[in-house]
Amino acid sequence: MRRIIIYYSLSGNTEEAVKIIADKLGCDMLRIDTVKQMPKSFAARLLVGGGQVAFNKIPKLKPIGKDLSLYDEIFIGTPVWNRKGVPAINALLTDESICQKVTGLIVTSGGGDIGKCAEALKDRIPNVKYTVSLLDRKHKDHQLNDDKIKKFVEMCG
Repeated sequence: MRRIIIYYSLSGNTEEAVKIIADKLGCDMLRIDTVKQMPKSFAARLLVGGGQVAFNKIPKLKPIGKDLSLYDEIFIGTPVWNRKGVPAINALLTDESICQKVTGLIVTSGGGDIGKCAEALKDRIPNVKYTVSLLDRKHKDHQLNDDKIKKFVEMCG
């Protein structure tokens, strides 16, 4: 079975987790990005990113460059912004053929709860079997991620 983890990472937290999981599962990785880049300053990122999520803005993605039809399963890696998935992931999930193949959700957050994010995405990704909620590496309990990743990888087989 061929798997790929498609992810978006602004600060590197999601990318770090995805690299570990992809290595352990032996699957491919694909980082997506928007045509229009996020601002450099943290305050501007909060304003722009939070606004995009609040108003359900769907940005244009840079070309993907991979034939996703070759994969049996797709995992999505996303940070949580404003309790939801990021606009780049929302843009990816406008493609129904991708949505049907998504079986895994890897979410990184400062608070550790993926409930609202998963709820916001579940109508578009109805076949999710595997989820993991990971803490931002700046969170005081981020060391718990190692055990969560181990359990997630075991569950995914």
